[in-house]
Amino acid sequence: MTHFDTELNQIAYIKNLIEQTSNLPISILNCKQENLFSDLIIDDYVLNQLDLTKIYTTPQIKLYSLDEIYMFISYIKESELIGTFIVGPISYKKISLNQLIHQAMLIHNLIYHEPLTFEEVLKENFYDEQLIEQMENKLQSDFTHIRIDDQIHEPFVPLHYERELLSYVKHGNTAELIKIIDKLTPTEAAINHLNEDPIQTMQTMVITLLILASRAAMTGGLPTALAYKINTYYLDKIQKTTDIHQLNQLKMTCLIDLTSRINQINITETSRPVSDAIFYIAKNLYENISLTDICEALHFNPSYLSRLFKKEMNMTISEFIMQEKIEEAKRLLILSNHTILEISSLLHFTDQSYFTKTFKKVTGVTPKVYRNRYKLLS
Repeated sequence: MTHFDTELNQIAYIKNLIEQTSNLPISILNCKQENLFSDLIIDDYVLNQLDLTKIYTTPQIKLYSLDEIYMFISYIKESELIGTFIVGPISYKKISLNQLIHQAMLIHNLIYHEPLTFEEVLKENFYDEQLIEQMENKLQSDFTHIRIDDQIHEPFVPLHYERELLSYVKHGNTAELIKIIDKLTPTEAAINHLNEDPIQTMQTMVITLLILASRAAMTGGLPTALAYKINTYYLDKIQKTTDIHQLNQLKMTCLIDLTSRINQINITETSRPVSDAIFYIAKNLYENISLTDICEALHFNPSYLSRLFKKEMNMTISEFIMQEKIEEAKRLLILSNHTILEISSLLHFTDQSYFTKTFKKVTGVTPKVYRNRYKLLS
């Protein structure tokens, strides 16, 4: 795979996350105005006003005469412009100014791996009072909710807390994470003040934290494929949850889930071959994994890896794979609405009977009893 192919895969991953979290149309255009990943047609009037050779490191939010809003941001790697993300058209009837700015912050973080403050987006895009007034008329938001006494207020998460939280996720520090989570929870009064739809506001906050935490977890060593599966699962739960207290619970659950996985990676001190094998298993947990698969992928001798793994982990590779699949099954039983049969199939057990027998052997109870005992969310 070439360097350019790798970057295209990363762009496709970011595009997919943005679409799932925002339901906003998104295109990625190269310098020749070729759409890299979709057939979405962008109005010529918009394209004529956009210089695709120019680099936009801070999201650019533009209002066009067709009562449509677009957001632009460049994807750069090693000083090379790979393409330009174009989010839109965004209907002013479907998003508030507050939500739009937070989407810009989120997209910037996904691309450049660094936080961008609410104030920075405002200064870049809304320095003109006439433009602010124009945007206010189009977006369902009162700008005074954000600007109070001529000061800019970040409505969700103070930046220093966000950075602290992401550091805890990245390093697998579950204990410190739990201490700070409550500081990231706005009061219901604050949520109501920011938006006419408090549930949607809370969903946006939790989704934003989830995606930022997922990226921190990947930086900390969580396999990208596994992070994507975790993201997809929690995004679905968040979008279906319409109770603020349950959204708070989901926020805590997903953050602890990601952090604990990094913690598990960190406490396993092993040689490089064993570490690589553990990483491969984590990345392919939802596949039918065998010793042969691992050795072929990592170019190890099966006998050598088996002996080394047993020596360092005090269990065989097959036993470790089964242990990890049962741990994942426990998470799915508690956090998802998948049936026991579906969980068995997802984790590639031969049948439900074998899954139940294995699960009981490891945990002491059947999957049904475990779910009834520990399920946190209905």
